[in-house]
Amino acid sequence: MVNLLGHVVHRIHRPGGRHLRTFTSLSAAGLVEAIVSSLSAIVLVRLAGTEGAGQVIFAQSVATVSLLLCDPRLENAAQRFVPLEQQRTGRGSTLFLRLFRWDVAIGLAATGTGLAAVLAARLSGLVTGGFALMLALAIAARGAMAPHGAAGAAFALAGRLRVYGSLRVRCAILSFGLSSGGLLAGGPVAYLAGQVAGALITAVVFATLGVRALLTELGPARGRVPLPPGLVAFTVKASSGTSVAELADSGVLTVAGVLGGPTLVTIIKIASAPGRLYGALTMPVASMLYPRLARAVAEGAHGTLIKRDIARATRILAVTGAVTLVAALPFTDDALRLVYGPEYTALAAVTMLLTAAACVKALVCWSNALALAVGQAGRRLGYLSAEVALLLGMLLLACRVVPGAGGASLCFAWGTLALAVLGAGVWITSARRIIDGAR
Repeated sequence: MVNLLGHVVHRIHRPGGRHLRTFTSLSAAGLVEAIVSSLSAIVLVRLAGTEGAGQVIFAQSVATVSLLLCDPRLENAAQRFVPLEQQRTGRGSTLFLRLFRWDVAIGLAATGTGLAAVLAARLSGLVTGGFALMLALAIAARGAMAPHGAAGAAFALAGRLRVYGSLRVRCAILSFGLSSGGLLAGGPVAYLAGQVAGALITAVVFATLGVRALLTELGPARGRVPLPPGLVAFTVKASSGTSVAELADSGVLTVAGVLGGPTLVTIIKIASAPGRLYGALTMPVASMLYPRLARAVAEGAHGTLIKRDIARATRILAVTGAVTLVAALPFTDDALRLVYGPEYTALAAVTMLLTAAACVKALVCWSNALALAVGQAGRRLGYLSAEVALLLGMLLLACRVVPGAGGASLCFAWGTLALAVLGAGVWITSARRIIDGAR
């Protein structure tokens, strides 16, 4: 599979070994992060049980959803407008530092507001002391992750994505060690405390090295630059789109926790793990395309190359997804039994359906990067909003109509696959129109 995806990158831009090494680094980072996430869930379920694991996952989901609208996601604006500013005035690094400082300040303010809300809820008796502590730690960990995206944009703008991938691998392993050690030493609360420590260390490392790499590549910041025309409107749309996209995961788990309790949360978390793993493996294609497309738009490059890149990526990703499903089908039952225990083998059908949905979505993993790079963040926001609304609606309907967590999760998985097929068709048929409308 990795060889096929490497072929995608090689065909996208015939660059020699450097770009292939970058893809390998990003792919390894995504793979390690997905594996670490799955291992964390496994350890949590094994040691804390279904009920305890469900409470932790629910707290994490609530924390993510509560901070979604407070995160400006300025990394999207940075990758779109910094190349334009660098091309126009040579002060791209000045604009980036301004956006990065705003990103950090807003993230800190949002985290403080979230912690104050948890304290108020605890004092008013809306949540118990144990869950309030879990929720506070989950919010702190999520808040510490706020500047990660902007730091990643710095590496991308500096052409240092290979270094970024390597750092992500090391920080993911460190975070896993801290959270797992906390779980073994002090239970679910210490598990979340370990995640906070890991997120803080990662934030400092990414920010320090990312900004340093960008200043080396684009030159030191000098003077002041006004905000480029259209940046605020673009940021609002792009940030809202990314926040809405995260609801496809965290929002589903939050709604599942409200409607079906910890059992349904744990089922969906376990069944969606292979799909997240596959998504992490294919996402480097989009990560590498975004800065390339943004530079092409800034330089006024013709759209023919972009169309060819996207067509080739889609074809190869279709083959990769088919191979993944055929390879995974015979082993799903045994894998669930071995990893989680015999009581989870009933989730095989749900797991395969959600994995198939992830493979279909990966066909158009370039879609978000394309819309942002060509300045059509509003189109992306509209699509993602409709997708998440339909996804949450299907979960709500499944929980209302089908009795039991197992039946509801199976119904939801079928709906998710159908929605993924529809969404891929929409992006593929509209790609040419999006590219021709670049500005």
